[in-house]
Amino acid sequence: MNRKGKIGLALLLGALGTGGFILAQTQSSYTGPKVEITYLHGFTGPDRPVMEELVKRFNETHPNIVVKATAQPWGTTWNQLEPLVASGRAPDVVVVNEDQITRFIARGALTPITPQMYRSANIDTNRFFKPLFETASYKGQSYGVPISAVAYVMFYNKALMQKMGVSKVPTNRAELLTAARACTTDKEGRKPGQAGFDAKNLETWGISLYNNWVGARMAYSAILQNGGSLVDKDLNASFNTPEAVEAVQFLVDLVQKENVARPNSTEEAELAAFSQGKVCFFPSGQWYLDRFEKTPNFSFGVAFPPRIGNKQDATWGGSSHLTLPVQRQGYDPNKRAAAMEFINWMSAAPQNLVWTSTGSLPTVRTVAQDKKFENQPIAGIFDKLDSIYATSGFPWSGQVLGPFDGAWERAYLGKQPVKQALDQGVDEANKQIAQARPNFR
Repeated sequence: MNRKGKIGLALLLGALGTGGFILAQTQSSYTGPKVEITYLHGFTGPDRPVMEELVKRFNETHPNIVVKATAQPWGTTWNQLEPLVASGRAPDVVVVNEDQITRFIARGALTPITPQMYRSANIDTNRFFKPLFETASYKGQSYGVPISAVAYVMFYNKALMQKMGVSKVPTNRAELLTAARACTTDKEGRKPGQAGFDAKNLETWGISLYNNWVGARMAYSAILQNGGSLVDKDLNASFNTPEAVEAVQFLVDLVQKENVARPNSTEEAELAAFSQGKVCFFPSGQWYLDRFEKTPNFSFGVAFPPRIGNKQDATWGGSSHLTLPVQRQGYDPNKRAAAMEFINWMSAAPQNLVWTSTGSLPTVRTVAQDKKFENQPIAGIFDKLDSIYATSGFPWSGQVLGPFDGAWERAYLGKQPVKQALDQGVDEANKQIAQARPNFR
């Protein structure tokens, strides 16, 4: 994911080191002897200098705690964490992403963080957006605190909308269909429903749908909006319920029936088309924000995806969480207390405000209200940050998401009817879950 900065790095580092906006300190919860703790994370891209400066600042303001941070690729951590726990050599704090956290919890690699532990570290969990915080929960227990977040959003092309007479960004199914029809023309300027309209030769179109895991997150969002889910209460795959079928059918109909989205397209092709003024609405990850902001003379906005379903606002989100790996017997309680102080400080509002410079969404409610975001496109989704849901809560994410993404592909490409594609995906997923289930708690 692209998480490039939105404010200059030099400005950021100056603020970090010269009495700027993150220097407000709460009293440390750790009063024990000087200890050293290890911190493992995967922020290895443009976000790495920001994390390194934050760690440096923590060490400067906490003389009795020394944090030794290591950055390495996420995949390396996923391969190493369980062996490190088993050998008693796990880091004191490790960042785990939303698609891995439930797996590590259910494998016994992470320590639950109790309400008492939160209180002792002065962490008010209500400061976080609720679905985001609950991403790190499993079977009624909490295992981590959010530090970074991204979401599936809908970019819109202001110039094309104006040209096509679309004055309102759609917020529901009916508005989306109306706007998408208005934005769609063939090479001869005809619109859907007009005599001679050629759906195979579109000049402009309403919305981008495409065939990859990112495209499938539009289907995931629609299913949640319609009251469905990827799994049932027993954590078996259930993305073929009537609610799920109806939601995905609407998306497929945008291609096959309404002709307001291109068939057999890719994310790269739709990204190029949006940038070239060919499509009004481009649902995708917020990580394209930096690219669009740097495109000359490109007028765009960011909105929460329209409510296609009839139950709730919802979209997919990804996130990273500060967690405590299980430690060897006799582990120093001072290290655990120091680790909780580090988690509290790193996830607090001043530091979270700095972290949003990397492209992350705010994870703390008060940060979303900061004046920094006034007139910024991404603020268009801030009123619904409590409606972003990760694909977590079940330890076999790969066994569910792989078949789900495949089902979306077959339905979107017209290889199978929607119900058949989703039924096949659920069957595949549940076979894989049955094989994986004995390996998890």
